[in-house]
This record gives sequence, structure tokens and C-alpha cells, in this order.
Amino acid sequence: LFLGDDSTMLWELGVEETEKGIRSRAEREEFLPNLTSLESEPLSLSSFSRDVESNDDDNDVDDGSDNTAERSTNQEQSTATTTCTTETKSNEQPNKKRFIYYTKAIPRYLRKYPNGNFLRALALGIEIRTLSHSEYNRLFGGLHGGSVMAPADLEVPVPGKSLWMPQGGACSLAQPGSDNLAREIIDYWATNGKNMPLAICVPGGTCTTALLLHRSINQIMAERVKHAELESPLDVRVVVIPCVGDDEYALRQMRSLDKSMGGLGRLEDVPDVLRPRSDVEYGSARRRSGGYFTFGEPAKAILQCFDEMNEAGLFLDLLYGAPAWSLLLQHWRSRDLDCPIAGRQVMYVHSGGLEGIASQMTRYKHKGLLDTRTIQSA
Repeated sequence: LFLGDDSTMLWELGVEETEKGIRSRAEREEFLPNLTSLESEPLSLSSFSRDVESNDDDNDVDDGSDNTAERSTNQEQSTATTTCTTETKSNEQPNKKRFIYYTKAIPRYLRKYPNGNFLRALALGIEIRTLSHSEYNRLFGGLHGGSVMAPADLEVPVPGKSLWMPQGGACSLAQPGSDNLAREIIDYWATNGKNMPLAICVPGGTCTTALLLHRSINQIMAERVKHAELESPLDVRVVVIPCVGDDEYALRQMRSLDKSMGGLGRLEDVPDVLRPRSDVEYGSARRRSGGYFTFGEPAKAILQCFDEMNEAGLFLDLLYGAPAWSLLLQHWRSRDLDCPIAGRQVMYVHSGGLEGIASQMTRYKHKGLLDTRTIQSA
């Protein structure tokens, strides 16, 4: 990843807020050279989409399916990386990485004052292609949030040398990463778990991480038992906490992806889903959605959970982490037979997104749930 030639222009647009609170032009110019350190920290699809998805001008937040990208690569490039090689123009660096990102319209405020992950994406040279809602839905919409195949009428940046990534990374290209995560978890729990049952809780948008981690853990444990590396499979269960849509949407996403990867898409082939408790008092909006939050919509309960977990030493984002923990804490001491975490130790897979907190808090300010002083102190 690289800084484009116009990155200085980016800082002259009047950026008021950044992760480090840099506001004056002198401070911006002093900070600009340090941006080169970002190349060692690749930006993830999911974290960039947090800023774009949660800042719609008219608050018309959809189901989170507006994060689709196309990346260029040569045949030797590893599919597990976040950058890919493409052809270069005569005035460009050899092996320049291109990352083309398709999204719905960028909110006016975010265009005028880039911040959070959106600012970082621009600084890293991501090419953003904005589409109207109707055009986006035509290309990438659908019951399951799009297809693992690129739309037939989408222009390919470099024919024969482009790698397509659907929204949420919902395809088999994400499998190597989930295999690595599964091995880390199995190794850790085999050494430190003391034979206790474990629930691995994962916040879910497309629920790709949860499904692939579920598949990887089952496969790796079966192989290790077969080769006598484990006496018996560990009692480990993956539990997804829906943050986009509800439990039905999560199950559709996971079953569809499982089928696309050669599975049968049965309920028993996908992770358990943590559902809101029915005996909790919700506001009218959450009652209509079965106790789930509306994705990207600021809510007092999310902010309260964010503050509570921050005081406990766990820093979360406001789109996935805090909503997931708000639901998780409802079940913390549950002994209900239908609760997937009951009687188990809990391991939470942090989904990141912390760089987007600045822009997320700005939206809470616009809703009257935060004041400027609170944002600055945070």
C-alpha cells in the first residue's frame, strides 16, 4: 500500500478531527510524514466500510451490504494478502498496488471532513467508486448480500489479472486466514483450557469469520485426533452475534456461503447464533427488530456498553463490538439450555475497527447522544 501524490491535498481539505486530535495546519504538516508508517498496517475491508456504512446522509442505513471491492493481482500473488499487484502506467511505480472499492454515495460531511478509516483509506491510495443505491443494489444486492462471483457487466480493471472480493470477504479466499486463527485458538485452549468447554463469540455482519472459523476448527481438530495429536476433540463451539440484520439473516448468509464452498448448507453445519433475550425490556424500535439493534444507527444502549467495557479495559468499536457485547452480557450468567454460551468459558474474537471510532462518535454527537468535550476526551 502506498501514499498517493495528492495526499498533501487531502490534508488541505480542512480536516478537523483525526485519531490523534490533529487540527491545525501546522500540526497536520508535522504529522503528514508519519503517515508512511501506515503501510505496515494493511486496512481491512470491514474496517473501512464501517465509516461509509454508518454515515448515510439521510440515516437510511441498510443491511451492511455496501462493501464490495475488486483488487488487481498477478498469478503469483498470495490470495491471503490484502494488497495485489497490477500493471502500471509509465509514470507509476513498478508493481504498484491498486485497490478498487465499490460503495454507495459517501455522506457529504465525510466527503468534506474525511476522518477515521475513510481518511486512512484515502491516504493509502484506495480508489473509491461510488454508485447510486439502485445501481449498487443491481450489481451487488440480493437476499444473501451479493455473489461470490463478480457481476458480469462490471468493468475489470486489468483483464486476466484482477482478483474479485465480495462484500465482507465472503468467499473461500478468506479460508487461509481463518485456518490460522483456528490453529491459534486450538493450540491455546489445548494448553490452557483445563478441559473446560469453550464458546468462541464472534460479532457478525456477513458472518464470514464465524462460518469459516467453525469449519476450520472442526477440520483441524478432526485431523489432530486422527494423527493422535489430540486424545479427543476439544469441546469448542463458535457462536456468532448478529450485528447486521437478525438471526435469520445471519443463518441465510452462513448457509449460502457454506454451499458456495462445497458444503451442504445445513443448520448443523453452521455456528450457533446468539439471540436477544425475550424477557428484556427494549425500546419500540428494538422490539420491532426482535431485540436487535439497527446496524449503524446510534443507540444509547450501545454507548452505555461501550463505556462500561472501556472502563473494564476492553476497547470496542460502536458498530460491531459494543452491540455484540450488549447482547452477550444479557446471557453472561445464563443457564438456559437453549443458550449457546451457557456453562462455557467465553473467548471473544475482536473485530477491530477502532480507527473508525472518531467518525462513529461524530454521528452520536449529531444525534445528541454525545457532546464535543466527551469526544475530545475519548
